[in-house]
Amino acid sequence: MLRRLFIITITSLFFISCANRANQYLTEDFTVDREDISISLLIVEHDYLFDQFPDHVFGALRPAERMVFDQRMAGIFSSRTEASVEGLLNSTTLLETEFDLRNFNLPEGEISMVAPKPGSQLKNGELSTRFVVLFDQFHFTPYQAEVGGDSYAGHENQIEERLRFESKYLIWDNESGDAIAWGRLNTNQRLLLQNQNATYTGLLNDAFTRLIQVSPFPARG
Repeated sequence: MLRRLFIITITSLFFISCANRANQYLTEDFTVDREDISISLLIVEHDYLFDQFPDHVFGALRPAERMVFDQRMAGIFSSRTEASVEGLLNSTTLLETEFDLRNFNLPEGEISMVAPKPGSQLKNGELSTRFVVLFDQFHFTPYQAEVGGDSYAGHENQIEERLRFESKYLIWDNESGDAIAWGRLNTNQRLLLQNQNATYTGLLNDAFTRLIQVSPFPARG
């Protein structure tokens, strides 16, 4: 029984890894000292880019989700990697940075993102890091799913409230002046109605863990 469970677990991890790789890509033409990696985070937002990209579907957050992004995102990301996560870049300080709607190839398909033009530097006077992780077209979606139950044993399926987090991302290298990794994230968890912050934290933990698996950032053990 234990041997069968072990095989099922290994098989499941294999398919999860393959699914992640199909939706994520990391270039190989860059060098980095893994002991000295600094990271900042940038949320691509409607407010300062809508005039330039009026037809783009930007990310959307409810008030509670906005608080998680603004106040806890950097800390959650830092909990997933041994690299130094310095904080969030303030988008209003990057108004002179030129952005474009760019396509990035994946092992299966491609993604389209608002991204800096090649040669850009994503820095400001207060925050300057080697890498910047950009998030675009992010949203949380509540939904219902049937779980549990065993018709043979006479137990009926139950409806469970769940929450999904989806986002596109890219990792910008300020040294080379271009993206060195990109992909799409999709995680889901049971929605804890009495502790929704725990659900948001769990979703972002899972998403950032997957992102870091296909990145130059060392994972936290």
